[in-house]
Amino acid sequence: MKYLPQLMIAGGLIGLFGCNQTTQKDVTAKREKVANEERNLAEAKREEARTVNKPVVEQPAPNRRDVEQAHDKVVKQGQRVHEAKKEEIKTERDLTNEQQRDQFLIDCKASIDLANRAIEKLQTKRNAATEDQKPDIDRHINDLKSKRDAVQTEINNIRTANKDRWMDYKAAAQQAMNELNLESGKVS
Repeated sequence: MKYLPQLMIAGGLIGLFGCNQTTQKDVTAKREKVANEERNLAEAKREEARTVNKPVVEQPAPNRRDVEQAHDKVVKQGQRVHEAKKEEIKTERDLTNEQQRDQFLIDCKASIDLANRAIEKLQTKRNAATEDQKPDIDRHINDLKSKRDAVQTEINNIRTANKDRWMDYKAAAQQAMNELNLESGKVS
């Protein structure tokens, strides 16, 4: 619980960098578009049925052109429904992908924060150490800093990557983060 404020700050920082471009509002809008297009399709089908099934009593039978136009309208509306559903699925997939990316970046940032605290501990330990102990502590500090910088580089790669291609960089970032966490865990 004591690191919760730092995690919240990290989440806010990621939001500031504009990682999340698709929102739940976008998904809801796509769902509403699908529902609207489906309502229009139902209305087109009812209109087609009325055109085809015109009563013969006191009215001329429907001409072939009217029937074809009504059917074409249904077909076109069906295509619009299909396209709206594809857009909805894509938007949902984008939102999920961006949420996963943002969560991964928060995890990376949390590892960097833990490493920074480990570096601070080591610097405090170095200040109290004897001259013989200082080179080993300096080496450990430098190792932590280089691993921390490697994670930051991978974070930057993910942030600048196309939102659909961030997973290409995840494995390298995960490896760098695991090495950083392992090194940070050695600090007592």
